[in-house]
Amino acid sequence: MSLLAGCVRASHAPTATAPTGTAAVVSVPAPPATAPTGPADARAAVTNPAGVPDGYVEMTVGEVTPTRDGNAVLLVDASNDVVVPIFIGPNEAMAIDLRHRKQRYQRPLTHDLLDAVLRELGGSLVRVQIDDIKDNTFLGAVFVRTPTRVIELDSRPSDAIALALGNHAPIYVARRVIEQAGVRRNDASGPPAPGDRSRL
Repeated sequence: MSLLAGCVRASHAPTATAPTGTAAVVSVPAPPATAPTGPADARAAVTNPAGVPDGYVEMTVGEVTPTRDGNAVLLVDASNDVVVPIFIGPNEAMAIDLRHRKQRYQRPLTHDLLDAVLRELGGSLVRVQIDDIKDNTFLGAVFVRTPTRVIELDSRPSDAIALALGNHAPIYVARRVIEQAGVRRNDASGPPAPGDRSRL
């Protein structure tokens, strides 16, 4: 699609094949909101009344779309004017697409398992971030609240986005990432492309 022309690609190791067959898909109700418990540490503190970390913009998943080079998840800002495309593997595309449509397989996939483990251990997902692009690789983090603190965990953006959708947590993207990889909808050419053509 022309919107994705020249956008930054990100890389990771190849993923396993997505589940095959005719597994049933079911709708997923929104989980009840949980009140924050325990003090957050300094690394997870937000610094303005809107709750958005300094230097970040809240974005949402617009869609997961196939392209001739693979699947991409499109993050959009509140005005629906700026798009950050991130190319992802087939398993991550399936997980994000199902969660975006509030559906899931009858048996738990990897992100469903992570959600269950988090709940059973008394944790909750606070937010996810896409912090930087280094060597054509998107870098992200998830912030998890435990009974005593908030911890930051290194994460691929694709996994972070899937977890955010499943837990109704906000997705924050650093302004430097938007400046480097963002595409305006009225600008079909997009930002200059790096040489790397690998996939997240």
